Amino acid sequence: MRQQRLAAILSLDVVGFSRMMQSDSPRLLTALNLIFRKIVTPAVTAHNGRVVKLLGDGALIEFSSAIEALNCAVAIQKTLRSPDLPFTYDEPIRLRAGIHAGDVVVEAEDVFGDAVNIAARIQAAAEPGGVLLSRIVRDLAGSHISTRLRREGAHSFKGIEQPIEVLSVDFSDPGVKEQRRRISETQEIKFCTTKDKVRLAWTVNGDGPPIVKAPNWISHLQLDWQGPGFAPITSSISEKYRLVRFDARGNGLSDWEVDEISFDRFVDDMEAVFDATKVDRAPILAFSQGCAIAAAFAVRHPERVSALVMIGGFTIGRALRGGKSDKKRAEAYRAMMTAGWEDDYPSLRDLLAQTIIPGASEEDRRLYAEHMRDMITPENLGRFRDVVDYIDITELLPEVSAPTLVAHCRDDRMHPLKEGQRLAAALPKARFVSYDSPNHLVPENDPAWPLLERDVHNFLKEYV
Repeated sequence: MRQQRLAAILSLDVVGFSRMMQSDSPRLLTALNLIFRKIVTPAVTAHNGRVVKLLGDGALIEFSSAIEALNCAVAIQKTLRSPDLPFTYDEPIRLRAGIHAGDVVVEAEDVFGDAVNIAARIQAAAEPGGVLLSRIVRDLAGSHISTRLRREGAHSFKGIEQPIEVLSVDFSDPGVKEQRRRISETQEIKFCTTKDKVRLAWTVNGDGPPIVKAPNWISHLQLDWQGPGFAPITSSISEKYRLVRFDARGNGLSDWEVDEISFDRFVDDMEAVFDATKVDRAPILAFSQGCAIAAAFAVRHPERVSALVMIGGFTIGRALRGGKSDKKRAEAYRAMMTAGWEDDYPSLRDLLAQTIIPGASEEDRRLYAEHMRDMITPENLGRFRDVVDYIDITELLPEVSAPTLVAHCRDDRMHPLKEGQRLAAALPKARFVSYDSPNHLVPENDPAWPLLERDVHNFLKEYV
């Protein structure tokens, strides 16, 4: 008997199902069966839902309450974000979740109608590990929502006449952000002087064995605490270790008026900070071109480096990679950055933030874009690009004796995965890990973040 009723529909889909099935279908299906039996079904029961059907690569679930549908989706995704689930495939299994509410037609045990179709379309647009919901679900849930949501604008979906306003679930903790803001305001900033008389700003966060962070292309000891890229790893490391950070010459709180900005001087600056902080030997944490600086320092002072953690690194700068578009892209980046860096409306810096942290919220990306202007002048930015785009440490890497963790996101928009692979292949004692993410710097909202955090800590505890 057919009947019509109002329902909230949760659509779940396994990310990369077809690709993984081609690799090892029996193991994948076993893992999926456990996930649906031990995570999805109990969550649905706890939130008074009904599993309409389980598909090979997903599920369709009905709820009589919009808030229950949302809470169920959040509970499932939070559980799957755990880095150490006992039932996983060769890579973490991620689900996309989409929720919509509306009239459905019920026939026997199945449901049909626009609400089902729209939920499926919304699910397909969700980020891996994310939850995307229509505005109507938010409105129906009313004041009962405790989950943080962020606006994602109006989306047009295939087969749906009118654009639909959607929101996504923000899995970051607002209390943690406030704690980091307080740290940025109360940490003690100190200064040291390099051999060519440049004043460098440095600080220490946390207690325990020391770890030194290599300089990345731009930074700011205070503002980095508020950004979605560096704050997660900085706070995580400083909970267990004494993390030494410093701003490279020409940016942040270090001297901006400097005679020389060069790769060798960046390595000299690391030496000055090791000396000023009285660190005899420690692991180095490095991001992006900081990985090249860390490698060069490890070759110059192998006795001072116990291990290296390289995230989003590369061996050869963009202008030297040999691709037809690489040099043009490097020139375009340089021209874009220097020409529009100080604009009141940060359209160019917005584009850069979208490249570095596409998985962060729009609010966090905009904040990062605003902060960039306070980190460096356009003139120094151009000088930085002239160094970074022409880095080549190919000949140095075989001389690095320190054990190294090389981590890279598979869809990194700043430096592609092959650059991380090339880096790891050339290092004698490298361990390579990759993550299903488009981010260059991994924000907490990214499902890859718990995996990166786990891998970095597991590696460090071997060498600290």
